[in-house]
Amino acid sequence: MIKFFRKIRQNLLSEGKTSKYFKYAIGEIILVVIGILIALAINNWNNERLNGLEAEVIKKNINHEFAKNQLILTKTIAIYEDSFNANLSLVELIGMNREELLEHNLDSLFNSSWEFDYYFPTSKSFDNVLQSGGGHIKLLENVELKNTLMDWTSKIEQLRNYDELITNWQNNQYFPYLLNTVSLKQMNIYNQFNSIYGGESRIKTDYYAIFQELRLENILNNYLFLIQFSLIQLNELKRIQQKIIDLTD
Repeated sequence: MIKFFRKIRQNLLSEGKTSKYFKYAIGEIILVVIGILIALAINNWNNERLNGLEAEVIKKNINHEFAKNQLILTKTIAIYEDSFNANLSLVELIGMNREELLEHNLDSLFNSSWEFDYYFPTSKSFDNVLQSGGGHIKLLENVELKNTLMDWTSKIEQLRNYDELITNWQNNQYFPYLLNTVSLKQMNIYNQFNSIYGGESRIKTDYYAIFQELRLENILNNYLFLIQFSLIQLNELKRIQQKIIDLTD
């Protein structure tokens, strides 16, 4: 093709048709430019198509990942709610007489109040979105999805702070108190993970005495406060995760 155009130019010059030569040369340049623009357009279209396909795969992976996270989070919330309800029951029993206390399984309540779980979601697909290039950038063009993912990250960080507060309160206040007043062996009868360490204790817990203590009430009240705020974070996190699932469906 190049030889063909070159031969035409040579013929025009040899025949002295200079004006026609320049017109032809300009036309040839225009054709070359048009050809380049068409090639670029085709290449851009192909890249957009590939990026779009990659973005769809990423969306699908995020959708599956957060659907699994939602199941994990639901179980975590249930554990927090059991702990909250057990602590609330214990607080309501503060100051009760012996007969009223005997109507409740206090070993079980203390065990449930102690239950605590960390929420560890998987985020491999989400982490891939933060990488640059291709379908990752195209996916982030969905501003609502991008903002929701950022909200999710922020909520995870807030939850970690509350997890730390609860852990510190358990280790520094609640557990030391239980260690000196309640039979952990008796409590562990109702602990599904540590039942091997549980059993009837020869030393009976004097629940009447400890339920007359202001210190127990204060420990449980603050513990309730921490759990309640964690539950707020967890339920907000569940709402955000569901929104991510809906946006990637």
